[in-house]
Amino acid sequence: MDCDSLFDEMDRRVDEYGVADATAARISGFPELRVDRFLASFANEGVAGEAYAAWLERLRKLDETARLIEWRNLPAEATASPLDAFGSNVETVVNVCGHILAEQELMYPHRRGQLLSAIEPPDAYSTWQRFFGLYFLSRWVIVDGVWRVQREMREPFLNPDQNRSGTGRLIRYAPPAPDALSSAEVAKVLEQSALNPLSIPEPSDDQFARLFSTFAPIWAVDTADDNDRIGSADIDDEDGKSYINTQKPVVYRLPSYTRLGGQVLLQLNYLVWFPARPSVSWMDIYAGRFDGLIWRVTLGMDGKPLAYDSIHPCGCYYMVFPGEGARFVQPLDGSEPILSPMPILGPKPGERLVIQVASGNHFIRGIGSEEQAAVSDIYGWLAYDQLRSLPMPNGRHRSLFDTDGLVPGSERPERFLFWPMGVPSAGAMRQWGSHAIAFLGKRHFDDPWLLEKFIQPRREALGENTLQAVPADDGDNPLKLDAH
Repeated sequence: MDCDSLFDEMDRRVDEYGVADATAARISGFPELRVDRFLASFANEGVAGEAYAAWLERLRKLDETARLIEWRNLPAEATASPLDAFGSNVETVVNVCGHILAEQELMYPHRRGQLLSAIEPPDAYSTWQRFFGLYFLSRWVIVDGVWRVQREMREPFLNPDQNRSGTGRLIRYAPPAPDALSSAEVAKVLEQSALNPLSIPEPSDDQFARLFSTFAPIWAVDTADDNDRIGSADIDDEDGKSYINTQKPVVYRLPSYTRLGGQVLLQLNYLVWFPARPSVSWMDIYAGRFDGLIWRVTLGMDGKPLAYDSIHPCGCYYMVFPGEGARFVQPLDGSEPILSPMPILGPKPGERLVIQVASGNHFIRGIGSEEQAAVSDIYGWLAYDQLRSLPMPNGRHRSLFDTDGLVPGSERPERFLFWPMGVPSAGAMRQWGSHAIAFLGKRHFDDPWLLEKFIQPRREALGENTLQAVPADDGDNPLKLDAH
């Protein structure tokens, strides 16, 4: 069996057993490659030479990672015969075959044009839902609801004294012993790791660990019951269903990238899970199992946070916080308005950001800073990719997500109301790469051009590039909330 046939057979079995991974999309005619929105952004630039080879290798790595995860999630009876002819383990076979096929793409120049034309950025929206739901008419009914939710989310930032009261006990979750870098050290890591043909900052594993530690927040959660406790994703021994184990508070970490002002900038994603968003009434359409928060830090090349943004894992409740010296500008393209409650001043040495989280709906209700002090819990670290292949009691593995990138069991009644907006199962928790973050227009959390549409950065954040630094609007409130 040749490598093309092997990969086709692996894909066939993955599809047959329903364990396909949704993080990156397969590319028709190129079985050893997959693409996400970030790497798709280079296709329109006509990458060539060393840049093309480097880009191709990243596409191959995306496939290798996803393919091995999918293979591990298959039942044992589905994984035997395709690899027998190679006499080796699956990791070696996938790596060797991936390199063989990728080298063929480099050998034949016409394949480059075919590949570039085959690249299509994934789309988390459903065109047919919008068509049959009469989106261009029904979307205006949603506008008022969007503004109403944003007013509710903005209120704690406008009235910080009211924000200090909660419905339960405040529990702080802090990162393990700090291993922090100075801004100058961060800038050096970013500069040196971006010395590659695509200028993508790619720190080593050890450097990534220190970067995540440096910018890790403290989570201060108003805790009324176990649904407000941070936990880890697990699979129940009895019924085989996924759940959030609050006995093991962890933060899942994931790097990503944005493109801003001609630079590729590194982003650090911190994800926490809660068991549920409990219902507040018999007709609460937003309640359901599983809830969480993703907090993202975008680093300028000067080693300082350029911007922070956040969503819930459903893709809902998008918020943007420009960093010190940067400026937020509301997009005027008719798309959904963006909530940007305040800029965030950089913490002083020895301080950490504190994300204040409300009970029940788990909205961010304030941002503060404090020195790391005694807390109820110290959270652990886990790689986000572990969610793509969780160990089961029977020795097998299963993804937290289904083939559409949704968390089974996290469905919300709101999906029936927002169906015409084109977001499949609106309100359900989603896998990275599947986060539609607006009902009006189209907006994806992992769109590499997302921040460029509404963040105007300071000049030094972009290294040698020459975008003008823009002073804050008079209406901006450079408030630094306390964490009490």
